[in-house]
Amino acid sequence: MRWRLGGIGDALADRNFRIYTVGSITSWISFFVQVVAVSWTAWELTHSTTWLAIIALLDIAPNVLLVPLASTLADRMDRFRIVIVSYALALVQALALTVLAYAGWLTIWPLAVLVLLHGAIHSFSVPAAYGMLPRFVARERLASAIAVNSAYNQAAIVAGPALAGWLILHHGVAIAFAANVLGYLVYLISAAFLRTPVDFKQPPKSGRSVMGDLTDGARYIFGHQGISTLLILMLLGDVLAVSLYHMLPAFSAETLGRGVEGMSAILTAYGVGATLAALWLAHGGSARVSPIIVLRAFAIYACAIGGLILMGNLWLAAGAALLWGIAGQIRSTGTIALLQTSIPDEQRGRVMGTEFLFSRIAGGIGTYLVGSVAERQGLELPMLSVVALCLAAWGWAYAKRNRIGAAFEPAAARVSPPAP
Repeated sequence: MRWRLGGIGDALADRNFRIYTVGSITSWISFFVQVVAVSWTAWELTHSTTWLAIIALLDIAPNVLLVPLASTLADRMDRFRIVIVSYALALVQALALTVLAYAGWLTIWPLAVLVLLHGAIHSFSVPAAYGMLPRFVARERLASAIAVNSAYNQAAIVAGPALAGWLILHHGVAIAFAANVLGYLVYLISAAFLRTPVDFKQPPKSGRSVMGDLTDGARYIFGHQGISTLLILMLLGDVLAVSLYHMLPAFSAETLGRGVEGMSAILTAYGVGATLAALWLAHGGSARVSPIIVLRAFAIYACAIGGLILMGNLWLAAGAALLWGIAGQIRSTGTIALLQTSIPDEQRGRVMGTEFLFSRIAGGIGTYLVGSVAERQGLELPMLSVVALCLAAWGWAYAKRNRIGAAFEPAAARVSPPAP
């Protein structure tokens, strides 16, 4: 059975990973349900692409101030404890959204404040969460667990918005927010059943200052040609994806003329494509991920989003969204898996926290610029401009694909194939 399941079977043979998977998948899906519900609520309250961009920036702004500190703390303190405290606070924030939406008191200003709080909380949870698997999963299964975990986390980015569209359409935003409360509860309950392996050792503290630790993390990222190049592509890809996510209510209402039904259909098609790609990646484990596959997927991903923006027909847009999901899943999961299997554990919080911070900044600035221009010029021009920028960066990266692949070869040699 494990042979037939490939990397999925190898990872799920670990007790802690099975338990962690239940809580992680549930909480990530519900997290993205809330992301879409927040965007849709902002659109319904204001019908302004500028406000959609402002709400997105308010979620990102705390990351700029807090993620550098949080990343360093993740390498200095107990990452598990940081995650548990953060998720408990996030549960309270989601509960506040639910109560306000149910009572009809959720206006744009309370929404803005709670989104700002959401960004502050997850500034601490995300860098620490990247160190969860090395703590709880047996060392010989870690590579497979990272690949599978990356795949289903990215699948949650797909399934969450698709579920959000269905919940908002049939039950309203209050139920969508309540789903996130349930997701955090499931995570916290599952975390109580995790057991730390006897051979686990907390990474040693560097003994340096916070600024010194941050400098070390940045030096590691930019000193690795493969990581730095893929990170640049990932940031540009995130500008494209995050902008589309937050502008999707406007695209569905104004271009397709279908409102929440159109948004739900596009997200569902995207979800189907990304789920298929996630299963393909997870079955192959880390052995299926390579820089050249990530580069090719990035080009298809950018073209698919460009095609979607040009579609005025819902079915054609859904077809482009399906391709967007497949290629987008491969490029994002592949990049994260390559990063995770290349980073020393003692630098994991700083490096992955830096990746998260850069991604959030790029997505926030991109969304704001796209939203502001779209208010005056329409959505097509700014989105296609980002597509063109992504394809130009891809051409630069593809020209040096051999050097990128060589930079990851030492890490690939350390990865053991899934057990038969």
